[in-house]
Amino acid sequence: MIGLLVLLALALLALFFLLSMCSALSERQSTTTAPDAGQPGATGGVAGTQGEPEATEATEADRPQRPVRGIYLTAASASDLSQHLPLIEETDVNAVVVDVKDVTGEVMHASEVPLANEVGATRDVLDLEALTTELREREVYSIARIATFEDDILPVARPDLAVTDSATGAQWTNNVGNYWSDPYNRTVWEYNVAIAKEAAEAGFDEVQFDYVRFPSDGPMERVVYPAQPEDASGNVIGDFLAYAKGELEPTGVSVAADVFGLAAGEDGAGVGQDIPALAPHLDVISPMIYPSHYPAGSYGFDNPNARPYAVVAESMREFEEATREANPDIEIRPWLQDFSYGEPAYGPRQVSRQIDAVYDAGATGWLLWNPENVYTWQALTDTGSPEEEQQ
Repeated sequence: MIGLLVLLALALLALFFLLSMCSALSERQSTTTAPDAGQPGATGGVAGTQGEPEATEATEADRPQRPVRGIYLTAASASDLSQHLPLIEETDVNAVVVDVKDVTGEVMHASEVPLANEVGATRDVLDLEALTTELREREVYSIARIATFEDDILPVARPDLAVTDSATGAQWTNNVGNYWSDPYNRTVWEYNVAIAKEAAEAGFDEVQFDYVRFPSDGPMERVVYPAQPEDASGNVIGDFLAYAKGELEPTGVSVAADVFGLAAGEDGAGVGQDIPALAPHLDVISPMIYPSHYPAGSYGFDNPNARPYAVVAESMREFEEATREANPDIEIRPWLQDFSYGEPAYGPRQVSRQIDAVYDAGATGWLLWNPENVYTWQALTDTGSPEEEQQ
């Protein structure tokens, strides 16, 4: 009898202990915040999943929460990420901008866009879905770069889609022989946006349109836009971006555009990049603020290239003013110079001072450009000191 009572007491004790554990577990689960898998790590590197469920796709909710700090990669570089992974894992870099259609007009994947195949533009360099899957698994934000109106394939194969030369009637070329598609031609719009859609549907987080402008650096007095209406008004570059935004919106992808660093001026840098006209149709605008490309006298500096902090600071201020009313929600995420062009040569200090200027302007993201995809590690691990002279 005593043994039976002991067993009953032990059973009741075990039941009490089990109920207590269940209650404590329930309370802990109800007060714990769910992990945010879309955020970079606390050190600015790429966060690990730490046992969280693996993401199967990038969600629209992830995108605006990330401070995007990226580097440009050619399609060839992106096809083998191994050489760039240490940079991503050990520095602030958490994004890559990849050529999907480059400035030569080459489409870097086996595109199913009929016109791309008709003109011979496709190249089997990238597997877009495999690339975006790998980047997503590493929590790296992916941006598809689409070089738009400068194009050495489409206007050559299809002269009816080209900017033409009034002196010859043939395709117009700039001083170094580059061709341009007609920004007024609807077929050109549809072609570039169809390629962008493929990138979005393959899993890219963002589509970035580059060379969204009129041609430059050539005999401009002979430029003819065959598709331009006689009563054309407004801003055709803005109209193109409005069309692109509308077509891409169902995919949930963010839409960005690269613009000249001087485009915040009144004439849109003379190439149709009127910032207040473009901004309403963009989630992100990326001015190319390369100090070496600013003419002497810009912002009062004899040699703007020697004043990386000040040039970026002034340009960021101009773009904030130019977009404030047109689209107060737009992200200004500049391209910065990580290459040498003229004097002085650029190294860790010059690159880090540009990044400092971005942060001091209240922005959180930036992109680094180096055409050879060789980046300055030291600048990405030490962005300078407030005590340094702000140049």
